[in-house]
Amino acid sequence: MSRAKLFLSNFFIYGMGNVLIKIVPFLMLPVLTRMITDPAIFGIFDLYTVVIRFCGPIVICGSYDAMFRLFFDNEDILFRKQVCSSALFIVLITSFSILLITFALWCSGISFEGYRWLVLTAGITIAAQAIQSIIAAPTRMQNNRRTFIVLSLLGPIVYFSSAIAFSFHGFPLQGLVLGHLLSILFLLFLYGKINVSWFSIKQFEKMKIKELLVIGTPLIPSLLVLWVFNACDRLMIGYLMGIEAVGLYGIGARLASISQGIYIAFAGGWQYFAFSTMKDSDHTLLMSKVFEVLCILSIVSLALLLPWVDWLFKILTTETYYQGAIVFPFLFISPLLLMLSQISGTQLMVVKKPYLNVIYRALGAVINVILNALLIPQMGILGAAFGTALAYIIMTVLITRLAIKMGLFFVSTRLLRVSFISAALLFMYPFAKEQAEIAGYFLIAVIVVCYYKDVQLFVRKYHSRR
Repeated sequence: MSRAKLFLSNFFIYGMGNVLIKIVPFLMLPVLTRMITDPAIFGIFDLYTVVIRFCGPIVICGSYDAMFRLFFDNEDILFRKQVCSSALFIVLITSFSILLITFALWCSGISFEGYRWLVLTAGITIAAQAIQSIIAAPTRMQNNRRTFIVLSLLGPIVYFSSAIAFSFHGFPLQGLVLGHLLSILFLLFLYGKINVSWFSIKQFEKMKIKELLVIGTPLIPSLLVLWVFNACDRLMIGYLMGIEAVGLYGIGARLASISQGIYIAFAGGWQYFAFSTMKDSDHTLLMSKVFEVLCILSIVSLALLLPWVDWLFKILTTETYYQGAIVFPFLFISPLLLMLSQISGTQLMVVKKPYLNVIYRALGAVINVILNALLIPQMGILGAAFGTALAYIIMTVLITRLAIKMGLFFVSTRLLRVSFISAALLFMYPFAKEQAEIAGYFLIAVIVVCYYKDVQLFVRKYHSRR
């Protein structure tokens, strides 16, 4: 299979799969928002997930990404099984540690303001999620897309079915929390059945464990930095505005997560594609072209969605949650900016300098915290979303600029111009909605003119190969 077909097939197959996966939350969200009329419930659940996301990277110790990097160093099956088994050994040790810590907290007698049960549940969820990510990895590393998509679709079905059942019986928070845990345990069981042959106690290998830690451990700060991007806005909203405001922001984030379909489609096949082609002579050109294509797709998707934001909220939520619409564009584009930063940042992984990624991601996180502190008191939840998107833009620019300086990447002048216009459009939206929507269609026209010849050339090449 050609590299173009490999990337496009991965992207579109994972993309279509994730469209199906995202359909489940969208079908369920109108039901949940009508059953859970108190935004504070969603606020508490959002803060609970903030804790889960913080502990997750620490427990995994970067082993998931390190597995991908080492898996493609050697095609020998025994070597690859040693990599997988050694990664699982690391995560089993750290998962057991987090279970002991949360169990000790649960037994300590600390009240946690009536939510003590969430402490133990969080520990089990963190451990199960970490183990499941490692057990599922061989499916992705072998690029078994159909299996991954089917199982990923089953997870949200279990999650939301459980959440609705509990909510129907008067336990909405328990439904959200336990539904999440049940979906993780369900997927852990299924992936364990499928990938059992890749893991064995006999194949734990000390040198592999050491190498996984050497590559993976420096990634922990980077992953924690990403947690800051996802968590500091909610924590600061909760502190400055209250739990209900977190709930409104959370609903806006949930609807904006349709962009996660693009991001997850990318993430589902990206590591396989990037590391399996890293020895190609034109790898730098290839990565730069992928960056440009996905950047344009991100910009076009945002411009097309802007006129429909308010309508989307009116259809999928109740009036209680309409205020969350204002954060949609900023939280929609943020995962796509993360995707772009990961493309240019992958080049630093290829040359085994992941610490450079950490430095610039940390700087972006600091900027995010500062912007949130300045903007939330002035603009409310809009300030949090505004600051988050701006910090993502700065981080992506810095990482990409570093990769360019190191000769690992390049960006065309036309992409820079289109990106600058789209950023101006994004930050104009809250203050002049109608003008921003019109400008969005104008921007799409500009993109069509700029990239018409490229699309025409691609179509010709595709037909000639057929």
